[in-house]
Amino acid sequence: MLKIEINGIVQGVGFRPFVYKTAIELDLKGYVLNSTSGIEIEACGTEKNLELFVERIKKEHPPAAFIREFHIEKKDDVPCTEFTIQQSRNRKGSTQISPDLAVCEDCAKELFDKSDPRFNYAFINCTNCGPRYSIIENTPYDRPVTSMKNFDMCDYCNSEYTDPLNRRFHAQPIACPTCGPQLKFLDRNFEEITGDPISNTIKFLKDGKIIGIKGIGGFHIACDATNCETVSELRKRKDRPHKPFAVICHPEKISEVVEINEEQFELLKSPAAPIVILPKKESSSIQNNVAPQNPNMGVFLPYTPIHHQILSNELPYLIMTSGNFHDEPIAAEEKELSGLCGFFLTHNRPILNRSDDSVIRASKPQNVMMRRSRGYVPSPIKLPFKTVQTLGAGAELKITFALSKHDSFFLSPYIGNSNSKQTLDFYTDTLEKYKKWFELEPELVVCDLHPDYMTTRFAESTGLPLKKVQHHHAHIAAVMAEHHLDEPVIGIAYDGTGYGTDGTIWGGEIFLADYAKFERLFHLNYMPLPGGDAAIKHPIRIAYAYLLESGIDPGFLKNISDIEKRIISKQIENKFNIFQTSSMGRLFDCVAAMLGLFPEITFEAQSAMALEFLSGEKCISSRVNYPYNLAEDTIDIIPLIRAVANDVQRKEPLHKIAEKFHSTIINFTLDAVKKAHRKTGIKKVVLSGGVMQNKVLLEGISKVLTKNNFTVFVPSILPPNDGSISVGQVVIGNGKLEIRNLKKEKICV
Repeated sequence: MLKIEINGIVQGVGFRPFVYKTAIELDLKGYVLNSTSGIEIEACGTEKNLELFVERIKKEHPPAAFIREFHIEKKDDVPCTEFTIQQSRNRKGSTQISPDLAVCEDCAKELFDKSDPRFNYAFINCTNCGPRYSIIENTPYDRPVTSMKNFDMCDYCNSEYTDPLNRRFHAQPIACPTCGPQLKFLDRNFEEITGDPISNTIKFLKDGKIIGIKGIGGFHIACDATNCETVSELRKRKDRPHKPFAVICHPEKISEVVEINEEQFELLKSPAAPIVILPKKESSSIQNNVAPQNPNMGVFLPYTPIHHQILSNELPYLIMTSGNFHDEPIAAEEKELSGLCGFFLTHNRPILNRSDDSVIRASKPQNVMMRRSRGYVPSPIKLPFKTVQTLGAGAELKITFALSKHDSFFLSPYIGNSNSKQTLDFYTDTLEKYKKWFELEPELVVCDLHPDYMTTRFAESTGLPLKKVQHHHAHIAAVMAEHHLDEPVIGIAYDGTGYGTDGTIWGGEIFLADYAKFERLFHLNYMPLPGGDAAIKHPIRIAYAYLLESGIDPGFLKNISDIEKRIISKQIENKFNIFQTSSMGRLFDCVAAMLGLFPEITFEAQSAMALEFLSGEKCISSRVNYPYNLAEDTIDIIPLIRAVANDVQRKEPLHKIAEKFHSTIINFTLDAVKKAHRKTGIKKVVLSGGVMQNKVLLEGISKVLTKNNFTVFVPSILPPNDGSISVGQVVIGNGKLEIRNLKKEKICV
C-alpha cells in the first residue's frame, strides 16, 4: 500500500475526482481526501498499477492544479474493498488556495444550451472553473467555509456534487437557478428594477448608461466602449481625464481592434484571464477617448458567465474598469460606488476576498506582469532558500505584502495606490486572512527605508523584530528570487522614486547586489527636485529646475507661468524645499516636458509613457545618442539635457528626439554595465523598477546586453514595479539573518 501526501494548489480544482477516476481505472482500493495540508491518498493494488498511479497523478493532474510537494510512503496493506472519496480531515500543516478561475469551455457551452438545467444561469461553474479565492473563508476548502454556505443544494445539484464521475463532483460553488445565487438589477438609489437583470443590463448599456457590475473579485464599472459621450461621462465621474481604460472584447471581435497573435490569444483565454496590453489597430469602432494618445490598449476576454451573457455581436466592446474611487481598493458592495453608476447588476453571493484584474504587457524577451492579482493570487511562489516566517510590508504605490513560510512566499493581491484608511483596512484584513489560511505568524517584519510610508508605519506598529531595506535593493532582490539566483549580480533599478541611504531620492541605480547587501556602482547625477512630490505632478517644473542646474536658459519652455519660474528659481538659489534626486523617472518627466508633452500629469508615468510612444523601435539597436559622461560612479546627464534643449530649440522632429533619448539611455546603461563587469567580473544582470515597464527600454537594454554576452534576467511572474517590493524585502530580510539573535535584532540595511 502507498500513502501519498500532496501539497500545493490541489483543492477546488478537481483533484480528488481525478484521483478517484484514475484509481478506478487502475483497479486500486483505498481513499482520497482533503486535509489542511493538501491531499491525502492511501492506495492498494499491484506494484505495476501503483507505479502507473503515481506517474499519472504527476503528469495528468487537472490543469488548474499545482503540485508543490509530493510525498510517498510505503505501508503494510490494510483490508479495503473499494476506492472512496472521504470527508475532509483537519491535520497539522497548511494547504494552498486556488486562484479564481475563468469560466471553462464546457460551462460556457452549457450556459447557452437551452436543454441544460443551467441554461442562461449566471453562476454556472464546475471543478475546472469559477470562484475560489474570492469566496473562501477558511481552509480546508469546503462549501461550509465559503460564501456559498447559505445556499443549500437542491437534489439535482447534490446528485452531481456527490457523483465522483461528474465534472461537478465536490465543486464547492455548485449551484443552479433553483438553489443558487440570483442576479438583481438596481437603480442609482439601490431600488430593484423589474425584468430580467441581464436583459436590462444590455438595454441600458446600449442606451449609453454607466453600470456597476458585480464580478468575481469586486465590481467593474461598465459602459459601451463605442460611445464617445458615455466614455467622457465615465471619465468625469471617476475623475480620470486621461488614464487608459481596459476593454472587454467579444472573442470573435478582438482581432478587429488590437494586433494579436495566437500566443497572446491563448494568454487571454487562460484560467487566469488577465488584461493584456496590445497594440491598437489603426481604425476600429472603439472610441479614441478610451485610451487617448496611446497606441496600445488593455483588453481581456469574458471570464465570468455574466460577461458571456452580456457581450454579443451587437455589444462586442465594453469598458470594464475597476469599481472604485481614485486609487482606492476595488469595491465589493454596490453602495461603495454611490454616485459613480446609474445602475447596478449585482447578486447575493458575497465577495469575501477582493482582487483587481491582473495586467500583463506583451513584450520581449518575455511578457511583463504589471499587476499580479486576480487569477494568480494567492498561489505560492518558491524561494531560492528557506526563510523564517517573514512579512514583507511593501511600498507606498502599487501596494502588496508578501508572507514567507519555509521556502515559499504568498503575495497579496494588488491592494491600492494610496495611504487612505480604506487601503489600510483592506491591507490589514487581507493580511490577517493570509496568516490564518497559511498558518503563518511572522517572526520578522521587513519594510522600506522611507519613514513616511503607510507600510513602514504599519511595520513599526507590529512590535515584531524589524528590518528596513533600501527600495532599489528590494527591486533587484525580487527578480533574483524569481529566477533563483544564488550569486551576486549587477542590478539595474530604474524607477521614479525610492528613499536612498543618504536621505536623497534615488531611482537611476546600478548596483552590485546579493540578498544580503548592495554596493552602489553607478547612479544618475543628482538633480534638483523643487517641492518634492508636488513637482512630480507638474513635470514642467522639473524641466525648469533641471535646465537651470544644467546652465541652460529655460526661457524656451512653454506651459509654465512666470510665478512658477520665480518660485523655482528662488528655491534653487536659497536651497529651500529642494530635494536631490538621481531618478530615471524624473529624467523622463524632464525631457517629456521640454518636448511639450503633458506639462501637468493626471496619472502616474503619463509623461514618460508619452515619450515612449513618440519613439520607435529603431532606437533599440541605434548607437546614435546624446552626449553623456560616465564618471567613476556617476552617469552625468547634464550633457544630455543640454543637447535635448538644443534640439527642441532647433525644432527637431519630436519623434527623433524621443528616439535619440531612448537610445542614449540604452547605450549609457550598456557602457556602465561593461565598466561594472570590468570591476566585478560579473556577467549576470538583473533589470527591474517601474521604468522597465517601458517596452522600448526593456527590450533595448536586454538586447544590447545579451549581444555583449551578458546574461539578462527580467521579471515575468512578478511586476518590475513596486508591486514586487514586498518580495524583495522578504528575501533581503532573510539574506543575512542570524536566527538565534532574531528576537533581539532591529536592523537597518
